[in-house]
Amino acid sequence: MDDTEMTIDEIRKKIVSFSKERGWDKGESAKDLVMALSIEASELMEIFQWLHSDKADSVKDNANEFQHLKEEIADVFWYLIRICEHFQIDLTKAVEDKTVKNAIKYPID
Repeated sequence: MDDTEMTIDEIRKKIVSFSKERGWDKGESAKDLVMALSIEASELMEIFQWLHSDKADSVKDNANEFQHLKEEIADVFWYLIRICEHFQIDLTKAVEDKTVKNAIKYPID
């Protein structure tokens, strides 16, 4: 499965179902989800922590590091989707609304 074969809603449903099946959705607060997102984002950042800026793209050249990068990106996305589900936020609509707002704030020169 890749980006062209699955919608955000299908991914959301898969994540929600997976989480519910394991009882991960019980008693979880917005704070818990946001903290988990922050931790996962920090783990993503950690991959690049000791790389010089001009060497950061080299992560893709190391199969293990690149796999680690993909996993941490997936974890960040996972918690972002869980936060959206918690607050009943339509991610596509939120992105579109923010794009419109940014287009006004940052017009093309």
